[in-house]
Amino acid sequence: MTFQAGMRRARICAALAALCLCASAARAEATRVDCVVEPAQKLKIGSATLGILKSVPVNRGATVKAGDIIARLDSSVEEANVALSRAQSESTASIEAQQTRIELYKRRLDRQNQLSKGIVTQEKLDQVEADYEIGRRDLQTEILKHKLAGIELQRAEAQLELRMIRSPIRGIVTERLMSAGEFVRQDSAIFTLVQLDPLYVEAYLPVSRWKEVALGMPATVELDQPIGGTYVAKVSVVDQVFDAASGTFGVRLELPNPDFKLPGGQRCKVAFPLAAAGPLATAQPSEAR
Repeated sequence: MTFQAGMRRARICAALAALCLCASAARAEATRVDCVVEPAQKLKIGSATLGILKSVPVNRGATVKAGDIIARLDSSVEEANVALSRAQSESTASIEAQQTRIELYKRRLDRQNQLSKGIVTQEKLDQVEADYEIGRRDLQTEILKHKLAGIELQRAEAQLELRMIRSPIRGIVTERLMSAGEFVRQDSAIFTLVQLDPLYVEAYLPVSRWKEVALGMPATVELDQPIGGTYVAKVSVVDQVFDAASGTFGVRLELPNPDFKLPGGQRCKVAFPLAAAGPLATAQPSEAR
């Protein structure tokens, strides 16, 4: 091989290498798309019943867990109803009294049966048997009343529970819209809560890449400054309907955020794995002749 041929081959290899690098860079850039990180849920919390707010123990910025009481309506009437219903449901005095009465009727009936028929009239015997049967039925009525008292207690407790405003999610209070002493209507919002674990990463890709994205696929999310950092998220939703006007489809990824270290509402870029082969694949250099 002559010196000129070797130089020509070296220049060709260098040019092909630069082309490969440019193609790889262009393809890597093509896999990165703009995205937005949003809370998984944003809820307006209100009340199922009318009333006066008695207390609002949490404020803006507070972290709450699912089931935490975040506000209370005045519930003095409901608390009294619960106390009354509990006393009625726990009392068994009427049942015990009726059981004692039945025992008395039973002993009286046994004595009448032991006596000869000539001493006790049939009318007297019928009366004692009727008293015993009525007593048994009265006992069943008292047992039913006791069960109904238990159901009434559950109803009173449910009404009292409606006066407690509980958080349906684990999240952060972003707004407190009402304070203690204000009247709450059923269409009134008391708080705004957001769920930050997980965060949703929303992105739009060209329809040409629809077959490249699958549920469960990991992707790299790079947050804009000042937060910064790179995180791994997984695809949870791939839209089945395209946007014909823009020629794109939506993709949602879930980004774990158990400690609430990452805020929602920020811009980012998401990079999906490179396809195994594509139009940007490069050819191998051939031997210079």
